[in-house]
Amino acid sequence: MQGTPDLSIKHLRAIVALARFGSFVAAASFLGISQPGLSRIIQQAEALLKVRLFVRGTRTLSLSEAGREFVPAAERMLVDLQQQTQRVRALDGEMRGQLVIASLMSIAHQVLPAALVAFRTRHPKMSIRVREGFGPKVAEDVHSGIADIGIGSAPSNLPDVLIEHVHDEQFHAVLPAEHRMARRRVLGLAELAGEQMVSMPIESGLRRMIDLTASTRGVVLDHNLITNQFGTLFQFVASGLGVGIVPATVLPPPTDANVAVVPIRPVIKRQIGLLRRADRPLSGPAELFVTLFAPRFRAATR
Repeated sequence: MQGTPDLSIKHLRAIVALARFGSFVAAASFLGISQPGLSRIIQQAEALLKVRLFVRGTRTLSLSEAGREFVPAAERMLVDLQQQTQRVRALDGEMRGQLVIASLMSIAHQVLPAALVAFRTRHPKMSIRVREGFGPKVAEDVHSGIADIGIGSAPSNLPDVLIEHVHDEQFHAVLPAEHRMARRRVLGLAELAGEQMVSMPIESGLRRMIDLTASTRGVVLDHNLITNQFGTLFQFVASGLGVGIVPATVLPPPTDANVAVVPIRPVIKRQIGLLRRADRPLSGPAELFVTLFAPRFRAATR
């Protein structure tokens, strides 16, 4: 079309990646190209558009006014192209392409694999990418368009991200098998006040929820040992280094004789929901994933 800049998908992807990461090094790594190569692509795009999209400082990089206007449109174009490509490929009865899922680490630990096995059985040619993180990161991945769908717990403060409630899950205490309270039927949260805790970091939604519940009861927990992996947390607990509080979806199997699982009172629970952009429909693969994930999550937390 006359007067339309001859921008390619390569240009759009480079612009969106640089806007998301705010760094040539990080964006180039994400795209799998060199930093000078990314710089050339951005310069080409700005020359074709005849506007400066980024304001470059000695140590800073930010979007110009034109860039802030253009980047959302570029994101929409890339998403629309991906969805249309998937629809066309689906006409032969075989979904291809990529499904990107942003997920809380706790969900990715046990429930997500079962849903992905079912998804892969139906569409073996689909590529799947899972981005694990804490709640705010999951919401941001959906907001930015990096992820097709998100699995999160905290209400998003991003107005263009919708959350569909799936189910609630309760938290439990995990203790060393030989702990004096390991055979209790239930534990009061106040009883853990004198224990050394093995915990998630403060930026974790789990940790904030636990601390909020404890503070409303006048309980102060001693977060003595911090890790960001549940597998590591269970190993530390089994070794006698402390006590943990975790959601139902990551509990160790009943056959694990090294740790004991005890319900907590008052009940601590969180809402798990599926996150998506409000201004665009889910792709076919994302819709299928939703139908496979929701019932499996509900079954895992009963």
